[in-house]
Amino acid sequence: MLGMFLEIVITVIFIIISSWSIYNAILFFVGLSSKLRKKQVRLSEEVINEPRVSVIIPVKNGEKVLPRLMDSLLKIDYPPEKMEIILIEDGSADKSYELCLSYAEKHPGLIKVVHRDISKGKPDALAHATKYASGDVLVIFDVDSVIKLDAVRRAVKYLGSFDIAAVQGRTTSINADYNLLTRLIFIEEVWYSIVLEGRKVLGLFVPLTGSCMFIKREYLEKVGGWNPDSLVEDMELSIRFLSKGFKILYAYDIHAQQEAPSSLRDFYKQRKRWYRGFIETLINAVRHFKKLNLRTIDALILLLSPIILVLTQLFCLSLPFIILLGYNSPFLQIMFQFLAIFLILSILITALILSIFTPWRKKSILLGLLIHFYWWLVGLITLRSIGEVLLRSRREWTTTVKRGVS
Repeated sequence: MLGMFLEIVITVIFIIISSWSIYNAILFFVGLSSKLRKKQVRLSEEVINEPRVSVIIPVKNGEKVLPRLMDSLLKIDYPPEKMEIILIEDGSADKSYELCLSYAEKHPGLIKVVHRDISKGKPDALAHATKYASGDVLVIFDVDSVIKLDAVRRAVKYLGSFDIAAVQGRTTSINADYNLLTRLIFIEEVWYSIVLEGRKVLGLFVPLTGSCMFIKREYLEKVGGWNPDSLVEDMELSIRFLSKGFKILYAYDIHAQQEAPSSLRDFYKQRKRWYRGFIETLINAVRHFKKLNLRTIDALILLLSPIILVLTQLFCLSLPFIILLGYNSPFLQIMFQFLAIFLILSILITALILSIFTPWRKKSILLGLLIHFYWWLVGLITLRSIGEVLLRSRREWTTTVKRGVS
């Protein structure tokens, strides 16, 4: 009886894991196919409709990276009379506030500074800054961003051409070559950007990702604005857009770079917040969705991904112990074969990403192996996040340290 129960449990877990793996593989290869055959859209010299744009930059201890951002932002190809830049300085401990004021003095009428002595996190800062924004389109960049000159113009073109609530651009690390951790993060970023392309092609759920976001203000107001209590304001807003039937367009050709965590401590703090936010958003999403369709199911799968990753790792760890306990069956052998195929396939996918999108071709197999240790690290952090949710630990917004490395 116990053996039958154990086999049922193992079978159910195996079906969940294998289905999730195959699903993500399909998204990846659909996105990769689209990326390889699609040429960048050429924009006409004139944008027929040039709405007023409010660029909002949350600044918290960004002294080392703000000049780099402003250097690219002030060169943006968009009429300055139809653009404003709002620097929401959020209680920094460094000289960020003074630096923001100096930019406002040099560019009166274009740059305004909103200051708060006490920080309540990025979502609350965005909600506060939006009150001062006059634009029809809200553009959000993190303070460590470096922006392509045509980013705003391209986004406005898409917003005017499609019935969508927002455009999400592609973000990658500016410091990918800094150390092994940043290389592995970059591989994840490239993989995720291709998966987002696959989601777009298949008409599935496309989430906002926190930076390089272009949002129609009217749609933001229709869903009640920013949620200052969320740990992942981008995903939480995306779910509310989805619940109202509003769409987000992923634009691979709109690109901004940003600084990835370069230390395990910074990485741990960032991801722990992300995955706790994912789990909390998943719980709330069930209340938001009145009916299930392909896009809502896809959104739930995405929110469940950190949990399924942990489930996969626990499953792999449990198999040797199950065999030691004397349980064995032909089905278990099939599971081992599937896991071996999955391991080889993931190494090949990583090597493919590296050969196409990075200069690290000679290290592709090594990094393909190391990416598995990276996923185990992510799984451990997710496990901690799950524990915090279950224990209802104190929620805290932590800002990722920006070191100005590139």
